[in-house]
Amino acid sequence: MIAPSLEIPHLLIQTGSNCEPFEFQSGLEWTVGRHPSNPIQLSDRCSSRQHAKLVRLQNQHFCYVDLNSRNGSKLNGQSVKQPVLLQHGDRIKIGDAHLIFQDSPTQRTTGNGTPDQAQVLLIQADALQGKIWQAVLRSQTIDSFWGSAEIDLRAYLPRRVAAAALPQLLVLDTQVLGAQTYEVCAWCVQTFPQLKIIVNNSQERQILMSERQKAAQAGCLNWFPAFREPKLLDNVAGIVVQVNGVMKTLGGHLRQDKLFAALKSFEQLLDEVERLQPPPKPFQQPHPAQSSNVSGQNGDSVDLTQISNQR
Repeated sequence: MIAPSLEIPHLLIQTGSNCEPFEFQSGLEWTVGRHPSNPIQLSDRCSSRQHAKLVRLQNQHFCYVDLNSRNGSKLNGQSVKQPVLLQHGDRIKIGDAHLIFQDSPTQRTTGNGTPDQAQVLLIQADALQGKIWQAVLRSQTIDSFWGSAEIDLRAYLPRRVAAAALPQLLVLDTQVLGAQTYEVCAWCVQTFPQLKIIVNNSQERQILMSERQKAAQAGCLNWFPAFREPKLLDNVAGIVVQVNGVMKTLGGHLRQDKLFAALKSFEQLLDEVERLQPPPKPFQQPHPAQSSNVSGQNGDSVDLTQISNQR
């Protein structure tokens, strides 16, 4: 396998023991399927001739669209029903083929810093919610790094301390660690008291006082519900509260004009994603000559009209 460039978003295509990279070097759209005309060709028999496509939006986001394929696609184990924005590490399954999306470090990092210099470490389970966090932080020129949902904080944070690069703030989605969330948070606070923690729930749209109490008991600064997409500006007051909480933690001041512009741009992105939904395939009525034929046990056609006439 030829090693892909770490600075170029790419797919790792795994089929059996074979693994090949596909780099998104240029262009805006790439189809996936069995037919040789697809830029990303799969040999798996469960893939359709044109199974899906990947689309680059706003020059930095990638969207996966299943083209009403016969056998469908799965993203991180879930069936793909709608166009979906990808995040680093997402696994797409088509038949027995696995396509692993690898984003470039420059896209996972916001602001002008590097992952080792990031002020905020994002650990998010939901790609869309994570990307909103990125856009919000970028609007305030906050350096952040989106870590993998599979990250082991007990191993990762000591390495960052050894490199004198511990982030100031951890924004942790409770969907990543589930029941272990507050146990890990308490460990982080006790081991690294200089690290501040805010937890959020990418699946919960309302403020839950019980969760806030659990977060406070574990030493977290706050608990935030999910952003209410796709109409982010309809709930701008709630977002301002969340971003203010981050800014106070980092010792900065909220720039509302920059925040509103970022939210408007992200709403436009979500509109673009919605427009990528492929139209449903038209229902094809069987040809009259074919309707009287069925397959026999060996796959041969049997004329039912002749059978009827012979009775």
